[in-house]
This record gives sequence, C-alpha cells and structure tokens, in this order.
Amino acid sequence: MIVGIAAAICTGSAAAILAIGATVAYRYSEPGAAWLTGYTTLVGVSLGLVSGGILTGIIPVTDFTGVVGRWLALVWILPAALWALFALQYTGRFVPLSLETGALIAFPLLGFILQGILIGVSVVPTEVLGFVGITIRYYAVTLAVAGIVLLVRATRRYDHITVWQGIAFAVAPAAMWLFWSNIPYIARLGQAAGGAAYVLGSLGAVCGFGLAVFWFDAFEKSPAVGVVGERDVVNETDDLIIVADDEHRVVRANESARTASDGPDPSTGTITVEDMLGKSVDRLRATETIEFDGENASAKYDSQVSTVVDHHDQQLGTVISLREVTERELRKERLAVLNRVLRHNLRNQLDVVNAHLEAIDDDHADVAAETTDRIARMSDRARTIDRLLSETRENVAVDVAELLRDTVADNSQVAVEAPDSLMITTDRAALEAAVESAVDNAVTHATNVNISLQQTPDGCEILVADDGPGIPDSELSALETGTETALQHGTGLGLWQLSWAARTLGGTVSFDTAEGTTVTITVSDASSAGEPEASI
Repeated sequence: MIVGIAAAICTGSAAAILAIGATVAYRYSEPGAAWLTGYTTLVGVSLGLVSGGILTGIIPVTDFTGVVGRWLALVWILPAALWALFALQYTGRFVPLSLETGALIAFPLLGFILQGILIGVSVVPTEVLGFVGITIRYYAVTLAVAGIVLLVRATRRYDHITVWQGIAFAVAPAAMWLFWSNIPYIARLGQAAGGAAYVLGSLGAVCGFGLAVFWFDAFEKSPAVGVVGERDVVNETDDLIIVADDEHRVVRANESARTASDGPDPSTGTITVEDMLGKSVDRLRATETIEFDGENASAKYDSQVSTVVDHHDQQLGTVISLREVTERELRKERLAVLNRVLRHNLRNQLDVVNAHLEAIDDDHADVAAETTDRIARMSDRARTIDRLLSETRENVAVDVAELLRDTVADNSQVAVEAPDSLMITTDRAALEAAVESAVDNAVTHATNVNISLQQTPDGCEILVADDGPGIPDSELSALETGTETALQHGTGLGLWQLSWAARTLGGTVSFDTAEGTTVTITVSDASSAGEPEASI
C-alpha cells in the first residue's frame, strides 16, 4: 500500500519536473537554459519510468530496502553531468558541445553498462564490481556538489540577484542525492520511512526547480552577465592587464598585453614581470609613469599594482594595470613649455615695449601701453591659474571675513558685509584667487560693488554683487561648455580663474545677471567634510 502511494506521488512529481523543463525550453534562451532542459527531461523521464514501473508491477517491489534505492540511483546519477554543465554555463562559463563534453555526459551510463556486463561474467570478482559502482557514484556526487557550489557562490556575488535563487536550484540535486541514496538505510526504520525518503527526494526536485524558475525568476536575472562582463572588461579593454603569482611570474595577460609584448606569449608562467616590462613589481609600485617598448613603438603608461589575497589575507600575487598616457604626457610637456614662454619670455618682452612707449608722448602710445598692460595682467593671471592647478598645498584655517576685508582694503567702491570672523579650513591660495577674480570683474565693469558673507552648514557662501551691465552670455556659455571656440569665447582669463579656483576649493560658482551681476561662490569646510588636508 505504502509502496503504491509513494510511486503514485513520484509519478506526478516526474510529470511536474518535465513540465518545468518544457517551460524553460519554451520561454528562455539564456545561458544554461538548454542544459537545464536536458537535465530535467532526463530526471523526469527516468523518475517516471521507475515510479510507473513500480506502480504497475513491472518492477516488483514489496519494500524499500534495496531494489528501489538501486533504481533511483539511476535517476540522479545518470544526468549528473548535465547538472554540472548547466551550473557552469548558467554562471557564465563557456561550455562547448564537443567530444569531451559528450564523454563527460556519457560516463555514468557507460559505467552502468560496464557494470552490467561484468555482472554477467562469473569470473569477475565482487570487489571489481563494487569499485565500478563506487566510482560512478562518487563521480556523480562530485559533479552535484561542484554545481551546487558554483551556483550558490555566483548568486551570492552579485547584488542584482538573490542567493536564494542559487539555493533553490541546489535543493533539487541535493534532495535526490541525500534521500534516494540513503533509502536502504532509512527503510530499516520501517516501510513508511522508506516511502517518505522516496517521496521527499521527488518533491525536493520539484520544489527546487519550481521555486528557482517561477518564484525567483532564475532566467530573468542570471549571474552569467556579471561573470562574462568582468571577463570581457579585462579582455576587451585597451589597458594592459597582467596577473602575476607571488614569485612575480606572469600567469595571465589580456589581449592588449599580449599584443603589446614583442616576445613570446607572456602567459606561460615562465616569464617574470621584469622580463616583460623591464621593471620589477616593486619598481612599478613606486613609479607613476613607465615607458614600455612594445611591438610597434615605445609608449608611456600609468601603472597600478594591486595585491591579490585570499580569505586568510595570504598574498597570492599581483594584478598590474597599465594605461597608455603617451598623448597625455606629450600634452603636459607642450603646456609646460608654452607656460614657461608665457610666464617669462612674453612678460619680459612686454616690459621692454612699455619702457619704449613711455618715452613717446602720443595718444597712440597710450593705447598701446594700455594694451600691453592688459596682456601683462593676463600673463600674471595665467601664472596664478597654473599655480592653482599644478601645485599641492595644505588646507589651513582661514578667516574668510578677514580675507575679504583685506582683499578690498584699497578699493573704496567695494562694501563688505561680513561677521567679525568666520573660520573654515580650506585652500587659502585658491580662495584668494576666486575672490580676486570676482571682485576684479565687478570693479572693472560697475560703479558700486557689494560683498556679503554668510555661513552655511558645509562651509560658507560669498556673494559679489555689482550694478554693471552683466556678464555677456558668450562668456558664461564658454564656462558652461568648458571650452573656447572662435565663435564662442571670453575676453580674458578672469572667469576661468574664478571657475577653476572654485573647483579646487571643492565648491561651486554661479552667476545671476538679471540686475547687474551677482556671483555666488560656495566654499566647503574641509574639516567638517572630513576631507584630506591637502588640495591640488
């Protein structure tokens, strides 16, 4: 009676497993879907044949002590390789359908066929038969456990999927393996216990597959995209990526690194980082930019060295990333040369011109002198900007109210409304440059200028308001786009100095030209923001 009831339930479970496999085949083409369809089909058909055979009496069973366990071993062992292949592909590993894959799938079936042949040969020792059976069983267990580990680890790794998705998948092979393999031992507790193990293995498979596919939408949110994406980032990036072991031997290099190398494939484990790049790992750590003579030409790279450690913080090796910066370094070199010319040669030549113009009593000479003075001021401003953007300075405590009053002390057309003192930690030079630019622009184009200062939760806010005609839209547009063109340009470097100084301060600058011009500069307090005590 109990045997018949258990067989009937398991026949229904087989039908449910086949329905799940058919749904996956019909709805999804994602990685692993085809292998899961094959796995569930083989499990469903095998379970249906065994349970139907027991139910109809074709397989004579009166208890669960031995016969059922042996038949059910076929159900979970035969498709074990399909389960492992599903787990590999579902988690982003490429699995080609090759002769090796076919052998992996067919191994349990071939093992059972061999065992059947040996049973018919009377001279074969029992130990040999037992060894073949144990080999097949451990092979299947190994594949089942490996697939479970892969799935659970992959679903734990990415935030867009839940680990329960991997656990649900893992329940199916685990339930079949644990309950059906132990039926001969569980049945010793009674026929009801044996029947329960038979049923629980079947229902575990149905529930596991059903929850994974329908409840957790396993093929709507696959971990394969994360695994494949990470691999493609390394393989497709133009950066040179090199993985070395703890002896600094190169064990892997991406396509860019292999192409750049003019020697043999560096990923053999016999070539060291120093052999490949001409510099040791320690030297790469200490050097910001290196020059690497590759296959086509010499190029400069920024190097980044990361240490690879295991869960016990034991160092396994290093990952070296090299980003080509040849053009950037050449551009920096050109800018440095041009800046030196602007700062020194041009200013010196303007001083000579001014000296000669002063000896000429003529209106044209006055205009020329005014023009050279403007160019000289522009040169000074370029020097200030260069200092702001290239030098590293410590953030210091600054009394912003006092700084504002000192800046306009000699200018009677500027009024300052500020508290007696307002202390923040910031880059003093950048703050002075920002205020100087805003005030200089205001007094050049307006009659009355008013500066106000107020504290904010993050630092302070400085407003420079004037009654002038307002800043032209062309100059503000140039600041917004971050570039100057022939049709869209400013008249000087003052607003650029203001914009770049504000960025250096970690603040912002905004303009209101509705009535005159109001420039609003926000300055962050580095001490309250927890920022490092240095700015560039």
